[in-house]
Order: sequence, then C-alpha cells, then structure tokens
Amino acid sequence: MKNILVSIIINNYNYDRFLSEAIDSALNQTYPHAEIIVVDDGSLDNSREIIERYGNKIIPIIKENGGQASAFNMGFAASKGEIICFLDSDDAWFPEKVECVVDAFIQNNNASVIYHKVQNVDKTGNSLDRPWPYQVVRGNIAKKVTDNGGWWPFPPSTGLSFTRRFLLEVMNIPEPDYRICADTYLADLAPFFGDVVGIDRALSIMRLHGDNNWSNPMQAEQRAIAYHQIRANVLNDVLPRSGLDVKIDLSKNLAYRSTKFSIGEEKDLMGLSLLYLLNPYDWRLHSRLKAAANVWISSLSKSRSMS
Repeated sequence: MKNILVSIIINNYNYDRFLSEAIDSALNQTYPHAEIIVVDDGSLDNSREIIERYGNKIIPIIKENGGQASAFNMGFAASKGEIICFLDSDDAWFPEKVECVVDAFIQNNNASVIYHKVQNVDKTGNSLDRPWPYQVVRGNIAKKVTDNGGWWPFPPSTGLSFTRRFLLEVMNIPEPDYRICADTYLADLAPFFGDVVGIDRALSIMRLHGDNNWSNPMQAEQRAIAYHQIRANVLNDVLPRSGLDVKIDLSKNLAYRSTKFSIGEEKDLMGLSLLYLLNPYDWRLHSRLKAAANVWISSLSKSRSMS
C-alpha cells in the first residue's frame, strides 16, 4: 500500500517570489511515489521561467488566466494519483506531509478528504497564532455538516488532500463561481461522499503576505459572506443532483453569521450566541461560553462607541 501514487497539484498566479519554495517543498517530501503538476494560470511575472528550470522533475501546465477553479480542473485532468494533494504556490509543506496523508488514507480508505492543521506565517516566516483548525474532526460528519448550515472547520487548500474516488464524483469545479477559493467547493462536498480524516498536527505553512485573499480583514469578511452564499447555493444544487436529500440552511451556519456580525450585519444576538454555545466543533465548554458572551460584550461596546 505504500506505493500509492500521489498527485501534487500546485496552482500559481504571479507568485514568482514564492513559487520555488512551494515546488521545492513538494520535491523534498519523504514519500517518494508522487507526481508534481504545476499549473500556471496566466502569470505575467517570471513564474514560467522558474517552472522551466525544473525540467522533467515536474509536469508543467501553462494556461491562460481563468482563475483557481480552472487551474484545479486542468491539474486534476492531468493527474493519475489515487490521492490528490493541493498546494498554493505562496505556501509550503513540511517534508513529511505527503507520507502522513498516505498513512491516514491507508488507515481509512473510505475517506473522501484527508486534512491537517496549517500554520499561518507572515511574509518573513514568523508564526502567527496557533495552527488552524484548532481541533480536527474524523469520521462520517455529513449530518453534522447539514445541521450546521454546511459548515465544518477545514484548512485552506495547502492542508487539503482528496481521494480520486471522491473527485471523480464532483469534478469539474464550476469556474465562474470559484475564480478564487476553489478548495471550498471540494471541502464543502467531501463530507457527503465519504469519511473526513483529520490529522492533528501542522504539516504546512500558509503565508499571509499582503497580496492574498485574506490580508485585508474587512475585504476578507465581505468576500467571505458572498462566498458563503455562493457555496450554499452550489451545495443545494449539486447534492440533490447526486441523489442526496440534503438542504443547506445558512441561518445555521456559525461561520457565516459570525462574519456578518463582525461587520454589523447580524442582528439576532440570541441566535448567534446560541450557535456558539452549541458549536459541535469546539469541545471546550469554557470556550463556547466565552464566545457566546463575547457576542453581547462586543455588541455593547459597539453601541457605546456609536453613542
């Protein structure tokens, strides 16, 4: 089983200053049975010259700019692996990442997604906060995800790996809806097609450097709200077509409602605090109580500052 082929898909757009580190981190894995596919999505910088330097060590795909979903789709179409690992070109993996993913798959070959914690770092590589997600989940969580408005705490694409069996069920990713954050389409659907397998350790870094989607907090929150709505609509379209009797209700989605609250669009404080109290992905009672209380404290503080 340890000769399972793994496909590593690196998507890149204008990140020439980080691209070599990402590719090198894929090449320097302790697990040897992997193909590395680098998809350049119409970069205008020196990315293509960097890709050419690697020769036959990688499989290059050079395309016109079409967004992240199109890069994922083309990368998957070229892949042969039983496990597909995604890596953003401004991030990097620890050397044992793929080996840990393969080991987790061997222990649960009913998995649709295998994921691990990701350590956020600044542009100089200094760690920010503790690795995300703070706690990981395992097993069949489809009902839990449905009951929570389609939400479960998963990392960005650099921490996500999917089985070919699952991807053949749901690909291609809708390209107009997912020019960015294409990983959310796959992670949202995965719990409904197999087991979720979380690895309780950080196996990669995600670099926050000023040019990615989450660098400006206000823009990130507004974008996240819009994407939650798109994601719910997509789930409510794809799941019934796959024969699943599932309806996603965003009013149950803690991530969506808490983001709306942070920019002043969520008015149902009682409902939001109840979602925090019942959060099934946080097993610490004191943490849930603190989060629920902070809703009211923050609301009171905002009211005073406006008066």
